[in-house]
Amino acid sequence: MTNMLRRVVLFTLAALVSAPSFALSERTDDDVLRNFLWQEFIEQPAGKRPKIGVALSAGGVRGFAHVGTLEALTNAGVPIDMISGTSMGAVVGSLYASGLPPEKLWEISSHLTMQTITPDFNVMGLWRFLFAKKLPSSANMANFVQKQVGDIQFEDLKIPFTCAAMDIKTGERIMFDSGPLAIAVRASMNLPGVFEPVPYRHRLLVDGAVVDYLPVESVRKMGADYIIASVTPPDFFSTTPKTVAAYLLRVGDVRGAAMIEEAAQKANFVLTNRVLDVGTLELNKLHKAGEVGIVEAHQHLEELQESILLFALNDLLKP
Repeated sequence: MTNMLRRVVLFTLAALVSAPSFALSERTDDDVLRNFLWQEFIEQPAGKRPKIGVALSAGGVRGFAHVGTLEALTNAGVPIDMISGTSMGAVVGSLYASGLPPEKLWEISSHLTMQTITPDFNVMGLWRFLFAKKLPSSANMANFVQKQVGDIQFEDLKIPFTCAAMDIKTGERIMFDSGPLAIAVRASMNLPGVFEPVPYRHRLLVDGAVVDYLPVESVRKMGADYIIASVTPPDFFSTTPKTVAAYLLRVGDVRGAAMIEEAAQKANFVLTNRVLDVGTLELNKLHKAGEVGIVEAHQHLEELQESILLFALNDLLKP
């Protein structure tokens, strides 16, 4: 079964699970009204409806669930006026904001390996990765982004986008919204304790998840009226850390869980992608994470549409 066919099957199954049995044979008045209002809403120009922003959380490989989220939102016609992402959310969000369709993001996932991220992960590099005093570099990640979208600036993106990193010297949150895209995305997913800090403009940058795990406030500052948060909460029960790096990542996840809870309360709608039994760096499980995002978004799609319509009701009723 091809990946595309598999996703179609997942969409169908999700619809069957989320819909009552009678809905397969008849449409209620509520369905008709919601569909009518939804078409009215998505046909409105951006200036005549609330601006919708999407916040994509960190989460390592779990964060690839955001691809499924974005695919479901795109297929439903949900307008996405701005995006902010952290760590894997920055990778997914930046590529989508550049104009790449979800289908391309699924294809890209097949090529993401540790070699894609770091030049230090090879036969000799593996020894250094495990035992050397110097952490491996994430330099290849910037090259990967450039290969996908070119050497573009934030200002060139089709959808406004921001991402965050942290200056390891000062603890400051560094928000990227202009300048070269690739270095910003690399910095935002540069896991502390796993990769060496990224030197940039007299700063040393690490993963933005440390300071902005779920960037709801970042999207609001971009001008969003209505915010959809796509969250990939940590899974503390399926796996037990067995290495120093794994323990460091678990500590980050514990902190991230608290940050998610606080930030999610500020979003208008939250899609919680429970990606279980997937480690932060298990890149061979990217598709598994993405499929969770598809099912979660599709199961809550009607609820999301109703929430957006209620929020935008005054705009829809204007002559």
